[in-house]
Amino acid sequence: MKTIIIGNGVAANSAASAIREYEKENNITMISDESLFFYARPRLTEYLAGKSPFEKIIIHDETWYEKNNIDLLRGASVSSIDTEHRMVCGSFGKLKYDKLLIASGASPSFPPFYNPQLEKVFVLRTKEQADRIIAATRQCRSAAIIGGGLLGIETAYALSERGLESTIVEYYNWLLPRQLDEDSARILQVLLLQKGIKFLLGKQTSSLSNENGKINIAFSDGGSAFVDMTIISAGVRPNITFLRDSKISIGRGITIDNQMRTNLPDVYAAGDCSEFDGKMYGIWPAAKEQGEMAGHAIAGQSVNYRGSVMSTKLKVAGIDVASVGDFSIAPSTTVEVFHEEGVFKKYFREGNKLKGAILIGDTSDYFKLQKEIAE
Repeated sequence: MKTIIIGNGVAANSAASAIREYEKENNITMISDESLFFYARPRLTEYLAGKSPFEKIIIHDETWYEKNNIDLLRGASVSSIDTEHRMVCGSFGKLKYDKLLIASGASPSFPPFYNPQLEKVFVLRTKEQADRIIAATRQCRSAAIIGGGLLGIETAYALSERGLESTIVEYYNWLLPRQLDEDSARILQVLLLQKGIKFLLGKQTSSLSNENGKINIAFSDGGSAFVDMTIISAGVRPNITFLRDSKISIGRGITIDNQMRTNLPDVYAAGDCSEFDGKMYGIWPAAKEQGEMAGHAIAGQSVNYRGSVMSTKLKVAGIDVASVGDFSIAPSTTVEVFHEEGVFKKYFREGNKLKGAILIGDTSDYFKLQKEIAE
């Protein structure tokens, strides 16, 4: 049997590993638009900060693909899929498949104010982009990171480690609006301020321009900020443009069922390009889980994906932060808060059922809480 996997990220590699658990003879080809082997994308900021050589964040080197008898096409692009004739078309020509997994991931979103002609305005998703930022830091003393999410905070700290004055610009009034509530975000903000990171919160960027060698960030309230370089960290969009002429069902992402199947036979999807039950997760743990499920399904195993628990765990500026599950407050929600020096914990319950938790300073219970919430 011939299986083609479009992608070489965590969903794609998790799927390939899962297939190999059951099918040693399955002919697997993976197609990657990068020229590199599989690396830990969430750790790119460590490389950006100069704390880890790139080799340290590679997860699967060439030996792994050879050992698992996987043909990896690197630096290859997919242009279309002919599902009627079961063909994947691209820079490599045409490849026939029996089963197809689309794990093409996502790319940075570009907000309306983005101008690709501006110098020293960057995004961070790949090693190549990280290398461009590193090169630019040698001529810069200040940076603004537009977006106060996970990547934005870690990027700000990475640049501060390279000696730049880093400022996070965030539309919402608090950091990590998808992962933290306002109270816990304020605590994190204080800790990050102590590390030298600055903040402009509740600021909507309306335009970027070059003025006298600086980037002028104009805000909708009439204010502005001038910095030497800017990194836009405004979320991601799924890599699915090559599917525009296919019959694969697409909502915001590729729609999948509880067995990771699309609407077409023997075509599966997983990771940042997929949409399950109206949700797109955009986080590493969910992509890994979906990839494993897809691999098992392709290998003929019974799976029942019920969605992933929204969970995030990071360490930035030496501060451990984690959030798990749902921390929205309904009339029936009870909240428990524990706060002592350097440690903040907040638990959200519906009756006796734990539905969410936020941890700052001490995240040792993260995996236990993740399991409890998932049950």
